[in-house]
Amino acid sequence: MSCRSTQTGVGLIEVMVALLLLTVAVLGYSALQGQAIKATNESFERSQSLVIMRTIAEKIHANPSAVATYETLLKASPAGSVPSKKCGLDGQVMTALCTPTELATAESYNIRVELSNYDFQVQMHPCPNTGGAGANVATNIMYSYCLISAWGDTTPTIGPDSEKDCLTSRVVAEDNTVTQAGGSYHIKSTCMMMEI
Repeated sequence: MSCRSTQTGVGLIEVMVALLLLTVAVLGYSALQGQAIKATNESFERSQSLVIMRTIAEKIHANPSAVATYETLLKASPAGSVPSKKCGLDGQVMTALCTPTELATAESYNIRVELSNYDFQVQMHPCPNTGGAGANVATNIMYSYCLISAWGDTTPTIGPDSEKDCLTSRVVAEDNTVTQAGGSYHIKSTCMMMEI
């Protein structure tokens, strides 16, 4: 009497299970690669924005009497109008000296033009919690400015508590009172701040 095997098709089931396990492993690896690419892009944005913010900070430190001009013009729409006096910043020989305000105007324009090549925005605001508001601003020794760089869906602003704002100005104290001093990063923001 001959014995017949009753295990026909088991090899095919084993192959299917192996393919299923391989598919799950490949999908997991793909998800891991996606996260690695996202982290690399985030690191690149941070590095580029840090270099630009340091450049801006150096220009402002070299021309501190026009800090209000930098603040206003860095918040302006991208590029804006070409300044009437370029102060030799366009590669031409400067024929007359520029005032601090004219230099700040020319430098701010060049910064905005350069920023149009990148995927982030930079603005300058009074730093929260440093006396950056009110009538005593000029005499407050703690007063300082912050450069804020933002990318993605985030804007380089300090706002009440919007997902678009980089920093939130809203602070809730332990007794649940709300103040408008703040300066915390919004939980969903993609940005960074530098005090200058």
